[in-house]
Amino acid sequence: MAYNPLLSPRNLTWDDVDPRRHPFDAAEAAEAVRALAPARRTPLRPAGHAGNSDIIRWSHGPGWDWADEMTLAMVERWGRWTVGWRWAPDEGDYDGGPVGAWCCTRDSISATDPEETLDRIAEALCEWREWLEDTADRFDHYPLDRMPAEDRQDAWERATVRLVTQVVDRTGGGSGWYGHCRQVLVWFLTRWGVAEETAREQVEKAIDGRFLSWTAPGRTLVDDVAERLATSLEADS
Repeated sequence: MAYNPLLSPRNLTWDDVDPRRHPFDAAEAAEAVRALAPARRTPLRPAGHAGNSDIIRWSHGPGWDWADEMTLAMVERWGRWTVGWRWAPDEGDYDGGPVGAWCCTRDSISATDPEETLDRIAEALCEWREWLEDTADRFDHYPLDRMPAEDRQDAWERATVRLVTQVVDRTGGGSGWYGHCRQVLVWFLTRWGVAEETAREQVEKAIDGRFLSWTAPGRTLVDDVAERLATSLEADS
């Protein structure tokens, strides 16, 4: 397995994923996935128990390489936003994501039917896209570019609480969930004109290492993160 940082969903920016910038027709996804070149050589996972050491090695080698080929083909077809199709909750191919249809190469590549694998990929791609569209809609509930200055801090706070809560719900608050949570908050800030570097710095300072794997944050902590973030943003504006 050769890790390619360009294929990691953790590195996606809002410009990369903003659904308004990247057309996609979910109704055509299953057919379009099957038309991608790697789909014609969809592998079968070796037979046997998924915990077998030979299967684990295969999933980290040929299985992973083929999944990367699928991702690269999707990027060429639809854009870089598609790399999130493998971002499963907990300890999947990528840790702490919002996509339930795909787990990992070991468990999601079928041992008996290539069509089953391709169905999972199309479902995962559509699930990821739906999450991005829902996220964009949530951002639009807080039109900060048209909001009076005296209302902005309250809006930052309310938006942060809502976004953190929704990421926790979607990821189950499992392993590494906070990585996507930080990312969504940065996306929100950049969506409304905060510079990328500033957004990252302010989100990191507000969270301050207090979000943990396998632990959903309590409301007091979420409120404090929201207040810190909103206060720092207003101070910089």
